[in-house]
Amino acid sequence: MLIWIVIAIVLLIIDQVTKILIVSTLVTEGTTLPIIQDFFHLTYVRNAGAVFGIGSDSGWLFYFFIGAAIIASIVFVILFLKTDHKNPKLWLFSLSLALLFAGTLGNCCDRIFQLDHQVIDFIDFRGIWPYIFNVADMCLSVGIACFLIDQLLLEPRRVKKNEQTGV
Repeated sequence: MLIWIVIAIVLLIIDQVTKILIVSTLVTEGTTLPIIQDFFHLTYVRNAGAVFGIGSDSGWLFYFFIGAAIIASIVFVILFLKTDHKNPKLWLFSLSLALLFAGTLGNCCDRIFQLDHQVIDFIDFRGIWPYIFNVADMCLSVGIACFLIDQLLLEPRRVKKNEQTGV
């Protein structure tokens, strides 16, 4: 169980440190630093909305996002505490919870502690993706994918095997 907590904390720290580095290095919102010209840039933007900037004009969303993050974090903690982390068949589920928790907390920290309550985004794959995102968003995306793979593909196999063995 400890390894999943460490992973979540390390990812949260990486998210927050990278955001601090972007803000202190690029300083002005909209500044971009080409890493691979016309493909991968570091671009400093602030996102007041949800994923992909949806709802960025709504002031009430701040309270919604904080509430949703708190509820999601509570659900992740409950699921985490109920999971048998010593069972090697549940490693993907445990990983998904660690990723989802880190991603949720990473963006929630921005919403709470940034003076304008906006999330700092900076990863800009111009060649393949029109949106700018951050480490917490990557954790959320990969965490959702891991969760879905576990629940849709692996969990039915675990249930079937348990029924066959009478466990």
